[in-house]
Amino acid sequence: SLVPPAHAVASAQLSAPEVVTGAYGGSVAVPCQYDRQFRDNIKYWCRGPLYDLCQIVAETPRRRPEERGSIADDKEAGVFTVTMGSLREADNGKYWCVIDRPGRDIHTGVKLLVSHTGEHTASLCFTHPGNQKRVI
Repeated sequence: SLVPPAHAVASAQLSAPEVVTGAYGGSVAVPCQYDRQFRDNIKYWCRGPLYDLCQIVAETPRRRPEERGSIADDKEAGVFTVTMGSLREADNGKYWCVIDRPGRDIHTGVKLLVSHTGEHTASLCFTHPGNQKRVI
């Protein structure tokens, strides 16, 4: 029997946009859709170029005042939405929607681009050495 690769299975259980763009100073909402079997699991929004080293930005079910983002989990719809406000240059980068579970967590990557208002169409993303992204 053919066994699908693990990443194909995981991606069916959790999906999110690959890239989201938010206006500088504004907010962005990222929908992370998941299989309903995980509705009672803890959800995370994590930041870092590599998943294994990412830093948790927000998590369910509670919100800490210092968090850069917040998560609203709609368990009936099977989607948790991460909202980040007051966007700034430093928020550019790679993030991860994560479902906590025993063993290996399920995760999918999202790239956040912060653009200056009125420059959406002219935004170009360059990757510099050290994987630092700069939007011009």
